[in-house]
Amino acid sequence: MKNPIQMIKQCVEKEEPYFVLRGQDRCALAAVEAYYEAVRQQVKDPYFVEEIEEIMKDFRAYREEMANTKIPD
Repeated sequence: MKNPIQMIKQCVEKEEPYFVLRGQDRCALAAVEAYYEAVRQQVKDPYFVEEIEEIMKDFRAYREEMANTKIPD
């Protein structure tokens, strides 16, 4: 996976919008699942699809382990 901090810095430098989701955000898993479905339908690179699937699994595991998800900050 690419370094997220470096990616954010690049976005800031280019004045490109970006969006960050945290595991504790109650809405994050649903957003990642929707993004994963879009990637599966539109992206041909199997590595990228797999990478997003792993992120989705991480969000699911966090949700199962931590009962303290909350409304986004």
